[in-house]
Amino acid sequence: MALLWGFTLLAGPLLSTKLLIVRSVREINTILVTGDLGFIGHYLTCRLVRSDYNVVGIDINPNMNSPESYHQVVGSILDPKAVLQAMKGVDCVIHLAAEHKDFGISKEKYFQVNKEGTKTLLSCAAELNVRKFIFFSSVAVYGDQQGTTEDTGPKPTSYYGASKLAAEVEIRDWMDQDPTRQAIIIRPTVVFGPQNHANVFRLIKHLCDRKFMWVGRGENIKSVAYVENLVDATLFLLKKMETGLHIFNYSDEPHMTTQQMVDLIARKAGVEVSRLRIPLGPALLIARIFDILGSVLNHDFPLTSARIRRFDAPTRHTAEKIREWGFKPLYSLEDGFEKTVNWYISHADRQMSYSVTSD
Repeated sequence: MALLWGFTLLAGPLLSTKLLIVRSVREINTILVTGDLGFIGHYLTCRLVRSDYNVVGIDINPNMNSPESYHQVVGSILDPKAVLQAMKGVDCVIHLAAEHKDFGISKEKYFQVNKEGTKTLLSCAAELNVRKFIFFSSVAVYGDQQGTTEDTGPKPTSYYGASKLAAEVEIRDWMDQDPTRQAIIIRPTVVFGPQNHANVFRLIKHLCDRKFMWVGRGENIKSVAYVENLVDATLFLLKKMETGLHIFNYSDEPHMTTQQMVDLIARKAGVEVSRLRIPLGPALLIARIFDILGSVLNHDFPLTSARIRRFDAPTRHTAEKIREWGFKPLYSLEDGFEKTVNWYISHADRQMSYSVTSD
């Protein structure tokens, strides 16, 4: 009996310690994902559900037959009632919902959704005492600067980038109000992968359909991020949240030139690339015609001067901080491009509508 009593005395503290460890590891159980039906949001929500988190999603779109089952709220992040309904009982908010198209969106619309929407979420989080917040910003906050790190001062050159930076300021103000809060800002570069219809999709489509034409020399670096790696990085950071505000760039490596990227996609698709090149100047003159037509007809033409400049411009953004914290991406860029090319080729209907992001 004395031996049993001694064991109980020793085991009690050990069991209590074990329970505390388990609680600290999974202190985040329920997560609100804004924009859960968007491209990144869809991938992230599915991963969270499969990782045994309770997930609530809020999106302006109705249910799009997600393969995973979780609670969905149809509503806008600008509507406090809808946000409070969705946020009740959650431990953490992951905020992806944003206005990001580069055609037909006014400065006021960017700031209304990206800044004021974030402000609404933060206000509701304060009301419900939700202390953990992860925000998907963008490398667009850096503007045209190259070789950026998290220490690079933001200098946005687009309304999109400026509105994302304004949202970051709202998060800083929210953090200043309570030093026990925890926030992470993720600034990804252009994100691509299966089911995405944005910038890299356009490049793959033109190459696979043999409609690609070179503009410029193709020697510019283009930082990109494969969606499954970005999602893995988000879960990695979710488990490492701590008091204070922490900012992380995200891009995959090695950084490729446009020439290397085109050659890789063409190899995976089994197509040849024309080596005929159009100088940047004449290409911009032609694109200017489509700019004018698009403005008059309110139509988003694939060929615009903004897209040509973006194709020819370097965009190098490093993500050393998250790697220093221990993150190792599972997929190489070659893996990501192969998966995306195979997805595109496997779809018979290639004339899908798509939007272009401003990252």
